[in-house]
Amino acid sequence: MNERFGRRTFFKGTLIATGALLAACADVGGPAGPGGTRSDQAVPKGVDAEPRPLPIPPLDEGELDGTTRRFELTAQEGEFEIVPGTMTRTWGFNGAWLGPTLYMRRGEQIEMTVRNEVSEPTVVHWHGLHLPAAADGGPAQMFDPGETWEPAWDVDQPAATCWYHPHPHEVSALHAYRGLAGAIVVADDESDALGLPSDYGLDDIPVVITDAKFTEDGQLDETIDSTYGLLGDTPLINGITKPRFEATTRRVRLRVLNGATMRFHNLMLGKPVHVIATDQGLLEAPVEVDTVLLSPGERVEIIVDLEPGEELTLRSGGVAKGKTADGFGLQDTFDLLEIAGPPEDAAEAPQLPDRLVAHGVDKQTAPETEREFRLNGLQINEQSMDMHRVDVVVDHKGPELWRVTNENDDWPHNFHIHNARFKVVGVDGGELAFTHGWHDTINIPPLATVELLVEFGYYPDPTLAYMFHCHMLFHEDEGMMGQFVVVEPGQSPQLAGH
Repeated sequence: MNERFGRRTFFKGTLIATGALLAACADVGGPAGPGGTRSDQAVPKGVDAEPRPLPIPPLDEGELDGTTRRFELTAQEGEFEIVPGTMTRTWGFNGAWLGPTLYMRRGEQIEMTVRNEVSEPTVVHWHGLHLPAAADGGPAQMFDPGETWEPAWDVDQPAATCWYHPHPHEVSALHAYRGLAGAIVVADDESDALGLPSDYGLDDIPVVITDAKFTEDGQLDETIDSTYGLLGDTPLINGITKPRFEATTRRVRLRVLNGATMRFHNLMLGKPVHVIATDQGLLEAPVEVDTVLLSPGERVEIIVDLEPGEELTLRSGGVAKGKTADGFGLQDTFDLLEIAGPPEDAAEAPQLPDRLVAHGVDKQTAPETEREFRLNGLQINEQSMDMHRVDVVVDHKGPELWRVTNENDDWPHNFHIHNARFKVVGVDGGELAFTHGWHDTINIPPLATVELLVEFGYYPDPTLAYMFHCHMLFHEDEGMMGQFVVVEPGQSPQLAGH
């Protein structure tokens, strides 16, 4: 039998029943307004327009030569019709807005060519991939307009939905907000054998959630609020407002990425669905949920079974006021995506597998190294990001236990570790409802401590650092980030250029 998840959502140490959550959405702002918003919320752009077909980002399989797969990405400027009838100046990869979905398989060698044709220095981070620091795309690897960066790495991790986005020092949020982001599909033989939906664009659908705010003339409003950063008031799915997906199959797999710079999304479809994967790959078994909370940077794969003629709406339902930090858009509600069921003659979906992949993690084995990280304001361990400072040295292959505490009682935070995956093994001062699976980004509720069993990709290099940081990108840009270096036993870090 599929593992049954207790239908509840959690934030700031409080359990919220789904029904109560939905009621609270009305309580904080009155009845729903246009586009599923609360009455005291700004009306998103484009909600009065007719729905548009959900755009599917092109699948880029690169150029395969034996086991080497070569990609070319160009960061470029352009214009895009985000809101119907208005052309907005944007950035994108291999196009005007956002980027293609990159496809790669475990065991392959990747050779990437990235060209910078935007007007500012930038860099690309491969979020969720385990790879050498020289290929990671951290802020030390920014490159100028007109230049080219050519990282290379081996794909040595299970099937997962990852993504790529800019990571230039102090302006990551702005570059991502302008449109530099795209999904990555990592495939492997074990995942292929499960019979899950895998026909890209037909029953395997990327759902990239971002947001924006607009000036009166329809351009991206880049005003950075001193508290909320670039929190947008208009949600976008795959780059547009008010999308609609017309299903042709009775079962679809939604690869959902919260690519927003600051916004949390409490997702619901109005009926139970099955989560089959988190950031770092498939779960051990499908988990039935009514809602799933995604902080910025997190991914989840959802199986949705549809009946012919069925009409569903993927909604961001908000979090009850007083149950978490107020503000930060946490109480906002939105209709994100219309989903229409398939025709009557669509084939019946097969039974969903009871088991997916084995994880093989012994939570009882205590790692030799334990570390503490305290998030407060815009700092970690009372320090702001310093490109010249190494905060953590990893000199072994084994896992570590990281305890991450949100010391704020009224600010949300989350936590991302580069070149790593982790299991949630404990929560003190709160509770996380969805601790299943491997993650690389996790919500840290106010006043809670979350214990993470961290496994690193072991690629020793004393000259370059990886990052750990809050993935609310305004927080990261303002200093809520640290550096770790992976070395051979007995080595000391020697950061290049310092």
